[in-house]
Amino acid sequence: MSKYLEFVNELIDENPDLKKEAELISLKYEIIRLLIDYRKNKKMSQSDFAEKIGVKQQMISRFERGEVDPRLSFVSKVLIGMNYDIKFTEKDYLMTDDLTRFVKKKKTKIANNYNLIKDYDVAN
Repeated sequence: MSKYLEFVNELIDENPDLKKEAELISLKYEIIRLLIDYRKNKKMSQSDFAEKIGVKQQMISRFERGEVDPRLSFVSKVLIGMNYDIKFTEKDYLMTDDLTRFVKKKKTKIANNYNLIKDYDVAN
């Protein structure tokens, strides 16, 4: 791991607020990655996918570029459009960088993790 990533991980580990932000950003960009991959695999344009879920193409474009912090209703439409659900599970790790380094963490009663679950549609 590079010195830079080690430094960033140390900062994140030492700052609970920064750790929470890193988790939220990580989730957002995971959904963006899934959307781009989904569209490419289905050979869909942004306009095609936007029409499928009932939003404007510009919203898909801005979301994929990370320019917006969308509402839950938009994220739900995107996930449903890709046949995904959100499963809530208790968190026992933190993702701390793009290299997917997981760190065991102490159990807490309020911590939750969001896992995207693919619901395979046999018809498509």
